[in-house]
Amino acid sequence: MQLETGKKLKDSWVERAELSAINDEILEGNDISEREVLVVFPMGNERYAISIEKVKEVVKLPPIAPIPQSEDYILGVGNIRGNVIAITDLSKRINAEVSDDYDLESAYVVVIKDSVVHAGMIVKEVPDTIVVDKKQINTSAAVIKNLAAEDQFIKGIVKVDGDMIILIDILEMIAN
Repeated sequence: MQLETGKKLKDSWVERAELSAINDEILEGNDISEREVLVVFPMGNERYAISIEKVKEVVKLPPIAPIPQSEDYILGVGNIRGNVIAITDLSKRINAEVSDDYDLESAYVVVIKDSVVHAGMIVKEVPDTIVVDKKQINTSAAVIKNLAAEDQFIKGIVKVDGDMIILIDILEMIAN
């Protein structure tokens, strides 16, 4: 237990150091347009990410009211801070072989920041944030280029410390 807490503290310090470095670059007038801040969350055996620019907040999962005859990846609607939003399940949307079973008592919702789309995505745990160079995002992978039209929400593969993270555009996913 202490080892896990120590790792979280270390990860927190690393994130703070990375964000501090970005702040220093801003103050020095250096170009930071080559960096991207991503919100990363696990799903099954994979990790997925979305741009932090598309995230309004992360909150505990509210009670969900099902919507009859909706797509199977739309779990229903929930009330978050007085706003009714659609709650989606990415694992069902991408037809993951291993569908995540969510403990609704401990799950979270990543609320999407958009003036038109009022939706959120269910996740098992509070997501991490990472800062990557845009050149670490591979958008030319053959797999991405050959996706079906309804799966064009996968925008790239991010390589970080030997791991691969699938970058998605959540608004594109919902729109399709």
